[in-house]
Amino acid sequence: MRVTSDPTMGGAFRPSATGQAVPVKSDAMTAGSDSSSRGAGVVVDLRSAIQNLKPGMSYSIGGGYEPADITVPGDDKLRRVGVSNFLNAFSEWTDKLFGYWEQMSGFTARTFTGTSDETALLGGAATDIVRASLAAKGVVRPEMPKILKDAGAEDPHDPSSFAAARIGEITVKDRMESRADLNSLASVSFDRTVDIPDGQMSIVDLDSGDATASGLLASVLSGALGADLSAAADQPAKAGMHRYAVTNGKTGSDAVVGALLFTRGNDSAAVNRAAGLYASIKSLQRG
Repeated sequence: MRVTSDPTMGGAFRPSATGQAVPVKSDAMTAGSDSSSRGAGVVVDLRSAIQNLKPGMSYSIGGGYEPADITVPGDDKLRRVGVSNFLNAFSEWTDKLFGYWEQMSGFTARTFTGTSDETALLGGAATDIVRASLAAKGVVRPEMPKILKDAGAEDPHDPSSFAAARIGEITVKDRMESRADLNSLASVSFDRTVDIPDGQMSIVDLDSGDATASGLLASVLSGALGADLSAAADQPAKAGMHRYAVTNGKTGSDAVVGALLFTRGNDSAAVNRAAGLYASIKSLQRG
């Protein structure tokens, strides 16, 4: 049996049309979300659902960041470890995960945001760097219990998936601004394999239209950060934001790009804010 679960829901599952149990309303929410961004969740009586799973059938009971699927072939590992044992272990693990995520959320806010009205979102290599920094301080993500693995459970948010990520992203948003095209204050996409010494770092305005910017823009689009730059044009959150490249101060084929900065304004304060995000994540990476 293979069970993939989304522990971010804290035990709350949203059934698909194929679900066997009768759902009831709940106020369960994804960690870090608020009531304005999503409504009440739907909770399934999972004990009843599991007891009624049929071999060869697939069930979607997803929620949170991505769907969670249960597939039940004939060997039925879940019943072998015991439904109650599985559920108790899952509940305990979820509680530990929430505690870990609270610490990670607090650390992220202290590191990257300026006020309580701001929230910082991490992606790719940024998530792995923050995870590693917390681990160095003794804050380690709880591992999935053996009984869940024996039942065929898989962790869809296994941090090892971020370990190989080359590109990372940090975005600071204004919690008070509801418009998606205005609530991003600053964003950074960076290549974790590039480490430019502070004394060599230079910021180039990619929207200036001069020869240096045009040549660098073409270089970025063909490099590791090209996909992030191209995708930004189709993201409402980055609509109208100014674009900058963090380089080693050289031009042409000698130019090395470490990061892209996206800023809501084009004044020095806005640029310095985005550059500060990059400096902070590189500081964590260097340890």
